[in-house]
Amino acid sequence: MHVIQLIKKVISIDGCFLRKYTPFLYHLFLKINYFNREDKMLRGERKCFGDQNPDKTFFLIKMDNYGMGVLGYFNCVLGYIKYAQNKGFIPVVDMKNYPNTYLEKEEVGKINSWEYYFDQPSEYALDDVYKSKNVMMSSGINTVETSPTVLWFYFCRRRSKKRAQEYYRIIGNQLKINQRTQSILDDYYHRILSGKRVIGVVKRGTDIINCSGHAIQPELSELIDRTKKMQTAWNCEYVFLATEEASTVTAFQEIFGDKLLTNSCARISNYSKGTIGNISFNRTNDKYLKGLEYLTTVYLLSQCTCLIASLVGATGGALGLNGGKYENMYIYDLGVYQ
Repeated sequence: MHVIQLIKKVISIDGCFLRKYTPFLYHLFLKINYFNREDKMLRGERKCFGDQNPDKTFFLIKMDNYGMGVLGYFNCVLGYIKYAQNKGFIPVVDMKNYPNTYLEKEEVGKINSWEYYFDQPSEYALDDVYKSKNVMMSSGINTVETSPTVLWFYFCRRRSKKRAQEYYRIIGNQLKINQRTQSILDDYYHRILSGKRVIGVVKRGTDIINCSGHAIQPELSELIDRTKKMQTAWNCEYVFLATEEASTVTAFQEIFGDKLLTNSCARISNYSKGTIGNISFNRTNDKYLKGLEYLTTVYLLSQCTCLIASLVGATGGALGLNGGKYENMYIYDLGVYQ
């Protein structure tokens, strides 16, 4: 077996053991896997789309994963921007000319869904890139930052403090939520969280359960018991619940009553199969609204006092947006589904 394939297999199967008992070895494996992926990024095609900006090299960020949520794309772009910085390229995100979770079929090639929610990471627009002389295309693969396990490791390990600060700078300077969306998020924050000590709780279910390679999720009863215990220990009167499952909201309401906080969004009542990114709620602008609701949920999660979560995309996004300000955290690291 190729050494890189072996390392990937060890990280995916025995990552929980390695992180707990041999963190140095795990960190080394992550680095090797990262540089392997970085090399693949470097092999993206070089293009010439025109004669403009001959003294600059742009890095056109496209992604081939059509089923990720908005925070998955956010974390993936985080990795690509870091790569572009290291190479001296100017990053620009293209979620216009490639199918993705937040574009209807008829919108591909017409709307840049990245700009539904975020500003471009540089002063240049996508149209500028497609008129420029020197353009390096990304390979489209997921960067390692798309993995919540990797982000948790870098954001929360003391020895990774330098890497965490680098990520926080990128998020603060080049992964900015656009003004229109930020005003919506601010309104939710003031109506739901402002002035309260709150534990943010992540509960993922539906398509992630028993999905090979994804983080094993805690049982609902365990999560509720843990939240009750930490509510007292961390002196937090309120609980903010981030979940896609309507039944989970009901279960938490039965325990926490009016101390439970949620934001209004479409949730899944009768899940059967498929990825939740492909589930439609039969409303106008459904894809855009699903992304906005997901981003709102994770943003509010990032503004909580403390955090209880499993290793999923929402957790990675919340850790990045929080900027290291959580007073306390409890992260479930239960291994992965086989």
